[in-house]
Amino acid sequence: MANGGRKLGVNIRMCMLEADISLDSFAKHLEYSIKDVWNVIEGKIIISPLELDKIASLLETTKSELVNRESDSLASDWQYMEEFGNPDHLDKILDLMDEYVELREVI
Repeated sequence: MANGGRKLGVNIRMCMLEADISLDSFAKHLEYSIKDVWNVIEGKIIISPLELDKIASLLETTKSELVNRESDSLASDWQYMEEFGNPDHLDKILDLMDEYVELREVI
């Protein structure tokens, strides 16, 4: 898996799917905007321990499970990761893509 923030975000998304919790429902329960939810899922923001507690409670799991989970179901969503021999290279590319999107949103 790429960096820790992205891994956490993917794990949160997988738990949302398993619990059949929509993005809207997730956002309303935690008082987030949809953009905030996507930032969490994409690992763009650091989640405080208190917020992680709230997320884990909503998803009926533990913080440890969200942080440490390794999921095989990610294979189809993260197929491109196999193309990279060095995960740091993937991180750099994803970071550049994130920066580009943020710049385009500002413009």
